[in-house]
Amino acid sequence: MGALASWVVLAVALGQSSAPYVRSRVTPGDAATQCLYWTQNRVVWQQSTVGNQKVTNHTEFKAISDSFQSWQDVFANCGNLTLAEGPRVDSRTVGYARTGDNINLILFRSRSCRDVVAPTDACFADDTCANTYDCWDDSNGTIAITLTTYDERTGIVYDSDISFNAAAFNFTTGNGGPCGIVANPDCVETDVQNTATHEVGHFVGLDHTLATGSTMNPSAPPGEVSKRILDTGSKSFVCAAYPRGSASQPCIPLPPDSNGGGDDDDDGCSAATGGLAVLPLLAAASLLARRRRRGMR
Repeated sequence: MGALASWVVLAVALGQSSAPYVRSRVTPGDAATQCLYWTQNRVVWQQSTVGNQKVTNHTEFKAISDSFQSWQDVFANCGNLTLAEGPRVDSRTVGYARTGDNINLILFRSRSCRDVVAPTDACFADDTCANTYDCWDDSNGTIAITLTTYDERTGIVYDSDISFNAAAFNFTTGNGGPCGIVANPDCVETDVQNTATHEVGHFVGLDHTLATGSTMNPSAPPGEVSKRILDTGSKSFVCAAYPRGSASQPCIPLPPDSNGGGDDDDDGCSAATGGLAVLPLLAAASLLARRRRRGMR
């Protein structure tokens, strides 16, 4: 069986759908649990002032802005949510704080925690290394992670942050085709806008789908830029889940008391040689615990 066929079998075995779009759930893939979605009409997101420390031209800022704008164009057409870019911030902390201000932060981590933190450090067990040491604490094969905090009873999102693994990947913003043995300045390796547009899909409540050509398809060969352009399925999600002139739509009627606890949900997209995807089994989460979803390899 070929590599692509093997990936499809694995994805189907893990419950991935080929529907035009798949909404994220409190328990991924379980239609008996609530969908994740924003209820406010304006969500401000902000980029770290540091940007990608491994580049000098810092075109990644515009690439990320363009990614959000692709989604905002659809929301402006048929949705009820505004994705607004705020000023860049010095903060390097992701996650949700129950008290104080929270930032929907977009940042690049340029070093691996395993390279700069002692293996005996308690932060590994506590899952705090990334914020404590400003490092990448997930698998080296993971390109980016979207960390979303939400009410596990209602699915209502409180906060969402996107981290890029610049410790292991060469992020580019060019349009000159895939990078070869001798790279040209405009070549594409791991495209920022391609990756960010996919991650913003997780940010607004989408899970992966096997639908061909979808921005939320979890596989991406090196040099891919096609996910920069939103597919019709992802656009239809916006219109259905965030209908213009109406309230944002849960998948299950909300309970009378809709003020529940929080839960952290990690949507990660990972890459491997050959550009095919492998989706590891999902780890179950408890209140305020993390669960990681990986794809785009």
